[in-house]
Amino acid sequence: MTQAFQSPGFAALAAGRAVETRLVEERWQAVAWDLGTDRRRVVTDRPGGVHLSEIEPDGDAIWWFDADSDERGRWRREPFAGGPAGEALRGVPPGRPYGVAFDRTGALAAVALGVDGASHCYVGPPAGEARLVGSAPGYLSLADLSPDGRLLALGGRPDGEDAVLLWPTDGRADGRVYGRAGARADGPVLLAGGGGLRLWPIEFNPLAVLGPELLLVVEEDERYTVATWRADTGLRGYPGLSFDAQISAGWYRGPRGVLIQHERAGRSRLLLADLDPSPVVRELGTPGGTIHDLSCAPDGTLHCVWSRESTPPRPLVLRPETAAAAGPEAAGAEHPEPGHPEPEHPDPDHPGLDLDGTSRGRRWTPRPYGRIHSFVSTPPGRGPWPTLFLVHGGPATHDRDSYDPRVNILVGHGYAVVRTNYRGSTGYGARWQHEYDHRVGLAQIEDLAAVRAELVADGTALAERTGLCGFSWGGYLTLLAMGAQPELWSLGMAAQPIADYPATYRGTTPALRELDWQLFGGSPDEVPERYRAADPRSYVHRVRSPVLLVVSRDDERCPPEQVARYAADLRRLAVPHELLRVDGGHYSRRTADHRSVLAAMVRFAGQAWPAPPHRPPRGDRSGGPTEPMEGGEQP
Repeated sequence: MTQAFQSPGFAALAAGRAVETRLVEERWQAVAWDLGTDRRRVVTDRPGGVHLSEIEPDGDAIWWFDADSDERGRWRREPFAGGPAGEALRGVPPGRPYGVAFDRTGALAAVALGVDGASHCYVGPPAGEARLVGSAPGYLSLADLSPDGRLLALGGRPDGEDAVLLWPTDGRADGRVYGRAGARADGPVLLAGGGGLRLWPIEFNPLAVLGPELLLVVEEDERYTVATWRADTGLRGYPGLSFDAQISAGWYRGPRGVLIQHERAGRSRLLLADLDPSPVVRELGTPGGTIHDLSCAPDGTLHCVWSRESTPPRPLVLRPETAAAAGPEAAGAEHPEPGHPEPEHPDPDHPGLDLDGTSRGRRWTPRPYGRIHSFVSTPPGRGPWPTLFLVHGGPATHDRDSYDPRVNILVGHGYAVVRTNYRGSTGYGARWQHEYDHRVGLAQIEDLAAVRAELVADGTALAERTGLCGFSWGGYLTLLAMGAQPELWSLGMAAQPIADYPATYRGTTPALRELDWQLFGGSPDEVPERYRAADPRSYVHRVRSPVLLVVSRDDERCPPEQVARYAADLRRLAVPHELLRVDGGHYSRRTADHRSVLAAMVRFAGQAWPAPPHRPPRGDRSGGPTEPMEGGEQP
């Protein structure tokens, strides 16, 4: 069994039981973990793996989402100690998983599913018959079920009328738009965003004594603030827990304790706060890098998955009562760089060397609208090097000071690798994420071009060999830049990309349609000029360098048909390209699938940029066969 890189889920009422989603023979599977004996039992054996698992509060059973590569499926349930598996809730149709939650005792469970373009919430006893609580068009995520089982918290569009919905489980949530319902506790309650206000529901307080109390994160005035909602007090923010970049939060022990994870400039820090009478904050002593995942055991121990650029992900167990504190000023202070211990490199922007001579550094590229942050890794020796920009997806995510095996493999093949947090990325404040006037894609590739120019000027990047490599939305930016900036990029490799934005909008999932509506400020019918400006097919006639396209037959997020049309455009224009078809949906749960795609990219880059004859090979060149590039498709 291979070490997992996800934190466990603990049974709240059974301290010795947990569930993990672990790699088992290169597939993610649900695993029951008996902490008392430290024995693990593999629960699932799905050929395509599983990506969601939960444990009931009393530890009696494990839940996992049983889906095919199209991401549709059902929640299934199996006793913790083993036995026959069955439906977790009977009478629930198959759909996309939008959330699962339990009440305090585990006697009642709730699930949200996406079915036929709408969100449906069901409740019922585990393994029992479920009933429909409410439905609404589009995408709603289930945040939590109140400890008494009477109220569901759901999240809609953070800046929309349905930012937070609170539905009673007695059936009065019929999916209508209720408007701002104030402090009503006996019927549906809606908390609206808009006007610069964004809201995200997190979870109910498991120890609340005055009725359900919901924890939220509020974005307003370029700050991210911890807030609570109760029926008697309404929405209440805590200015002492306000931050300049994205946070996540959760209730932590005690009736008023909150654990906060602050993400800034590609690094994580953890803080503990007591809300009453006024927030008192202390920072936990964690090493510099990234906290990828985090969960809390019943005894208060924090189980993290941590890594940094030079260190693969590994478990990190924290006991907050003994962790170093940063003082009560930790939350409100502005940190140019989060204040983590840095034993290897005291200056976080100063390049460090790995044992194999790989150089890793952080770079800030000044622009009139702000500084663009990048992580740059280079091979041993002196540049300039052929350079690949490994473009992150999202766009609402960011590259981190964290281990990425793709970087190591590409650097090992002689490429400098650049990971840039362009506008739209999280971790740099609200303005960096939102303020680019709906210039979707265009603002982002401007940032990539600015970083490229700096790297060429300082001798890092070889001007005639700079390329782009991206997955999902990163693949979209790759294709857009290849056409909109053809003079800059001599190679593009895009996996599961958006190649035809209007077509993708109409064919993708409701959750991603909602995201695109926010990015563009409307649909292709409402703002067609914005979609035309952002569409890679608008610029395909300008592409002049080799392009690799990777598509999945079962991808419902970025449908393969629209990528095939882009490939047909390239073929008609006689642009060197390759269309590689793979299995596994948009995000395969099999590590072999990811390796094969990366091997194809290494092969393709080697064909587009042949190594000079005098350069000796370094390490294992497992890039696959070296077939000539042509305009055909690979099976």
